[in-house]
Amino acid sequence: MKFGYSIPGNQGFGDVHALVDLAAQAEARGFDSVWASEHLFHSSYIAERLDNRPYWEPLTILTAVAAATSRVRLGTSVLVLPWHDPARLGKTVATLDHLSDGRVDLGVGVAITQDEFENLGVDFKTRGRRTDEILQALKALWTQEVPEFAGEFYRYAGLKFSPKPKQTPHPPILIGGGSTAALRRTARFGDGWHALRKTPAQVREALAELARLATAEGRDPSALHISISLPVSFDTAPSDRAPEDQTALKGEAPDMAATLRAYADAGVHEVVLTLSSREKAAHEAMLQRVAEEVRPLVGR
Repeated sequence: MKFGYSIPGNQGFGDVHALVDLAAQAEARGFDSVWASEHLFHSSYIAERLDNRPYWEPLTILTAVAAATSRVRLGTSVLVLPWHDPARLGKTVATLDHLSDGRVDLGVGVAITQDEFENLGVDFKTRGRRTDEILQALKALWTQEVPEFAGEFYRYAGLKFSPKPKQTPHPPILIGGGSTAALRRTARFGDGWHALRKTPAQVREALAELARLATAEGRDPSALHISISLPVSFDTAPSDRAPEDQTALKGEAPDMAATLRAYADAGVHEVVLTLSSREKAAHEAMLQRVAEEVRPLVGR
C-alpha cells in the first residue's frame, strides 16, 4: 500500500512556506505522494473552519513542492473541475508535469458548495455535464497536435496547443466522489477512483459496481488506481467498530494498521492522510509516527 500526505493548505496556515517544507519532510519520511485541495471562496463549511485565515491555491503550492522534492507524486485532492477553463487548466497541469519531471496525478471532482458556484457565476446544476465535457476536452488538448473538440460549453479547432504533458498520453486522471455518477465518470474517463469518507466495506461494495461499469465501457477494472483520503488522529481512544467499518485512522499504531489492512483487502492501493490542524509541529509529529510506527506494520 502507498502512503500519501495531504498538504494542509486548506487548514488556515499563515505561512505558505511551511506547507512546502512539510511536503519535503513527507518525501524524506518515505511517503509516496503529497496532495493539495481546492476551494476558491470561504463558502459554507470552509468559512466555519477558517474564518479569515487563508486557503492556499493548490497548483501553485504543488509547483513550489515540485522544486523542493524529487520523488513524491503530486496530486490534487481534488480540483473542482467545473470552475476551470480546460485550455488554461490543461496548460497549467502540462507545465507542472514538466517541472516535476512527470509526477502529476490530477484528482478532480464536482463539489457541493452551491454558494461558491453562485459566486463564480457557474450554474450548479450543470456541474456534472461540465465535468464530463472538460475531461474530454483535456484529453483532446493533451493528445492531439491540433485539438478538435466541440461540446455544449467548450470547443477548440484549428490551433495548436502546447506543451503536451511529459507523461503520455497524459497525467493520470483520478475521479473523486462516492456517488454513482462519480463511479460512472471513473469508468468512462478516469485512470483511477479517489474516494472520501468510505469504510472498507463501502469501498469493497463500490469497487464491485465500478468493475461492472468499467467492464461495460470495455475497460479493464484492474487497471484503475484506487486511493482514499483518510483523517488520522493519534492518541485518541480507538473506535469500538471493526476495521471494516472505520472511516478514519484512530488510536495507536496497531489500531491504524488494522484499519489500513482492511482498506488494502478491500482493494485500495493508496491512502492519503489528512490532519485537521494548523500547527506545523502536529503535522511533523504525525509524519514521523506514521513513517516509524504505522507503515512498518502494514508493509509496502
